[in-house]
Amino acid sequence: MIKNSSLILISSVFGFASILFVWFGESGLVSILTREDGVVENLSAIFYMVAIAFGFVSIFLSDRVYLPIIWTLLCLIFLGEETSWFQRVFDYSVPSIEQVNAQHEFNLHNLNVFQGGKLVHSSLRLSSILKSQNLFRVGFFGYFLVVPFLLYIPKIKGLMSKIGYKKPDTGFALVLLIVFSLSFMLSLFSPVDVKKSLAETREMLYAFFIMLYIFAFVRPNQITKPTAIIIDG
Repeated sequence: MIKNSSLILISSVFGFASILFVWFGESGLVSILTREDGVVENLSAIFYMVAIAFGFVSIFLSDRVYLPIIWTLLCLIFLGEETSWFQRVFDYSVPSIEQVNAQHEFNLHNLNVFQGGKLVHSSLRLSSILKSQNLFRVGFFGYFLVVPFLLYIPKIKGLMSKIGYKKPDTGFALVLLIVFSLSFMLSLFSPVDVKKSLAETREMLYAFFIMLYIFAFVRPNQITKPTAIIIDG
């Protein structure tokens, strides 16, 4: 059973190693590993699959099932979108979607209406925030970094308590913040090919941190510090 010290070590080593490998690694090898259907993209899919398994088991073992159900469904959606719903594996086509998709694939996040939302040179208009990349970022960082502070507001604390929200350990959240901050910062000074590789690596790290969170905090009977408990109100 994973302890908080081990959780922080695992997330730190894998997170920083992934980012620094892209930054300092040999460009040809990095491009191969981060290309479409490459190692990095496949790892993203694997992490979501493992997260789904943890979430599915948690539904049957937890006293409060709302949070496991929510995360299991979200990871199923993330897995489908990451793999274009296994379109290339099963070799099928949905022309009506592909015609309005920026990459001509069967997924929602690459639909033309959701494209854009880059961090650099992007505006803060509502239309920009509603792009797929930014919607995911708002949800991800909001859940792990903002919601814990909002729990000091009684009404929000009560609402999150009803779904059985599990507050991530402070150390885990801090590692998450530093790893992604480093990735975004390096992107500002990267050439186009490295910037693209960093973006693909971030997608893998999103899946990795979600998997760890479900395993360490959503999965029942975990060993955690008092900060990583159900908010009982």
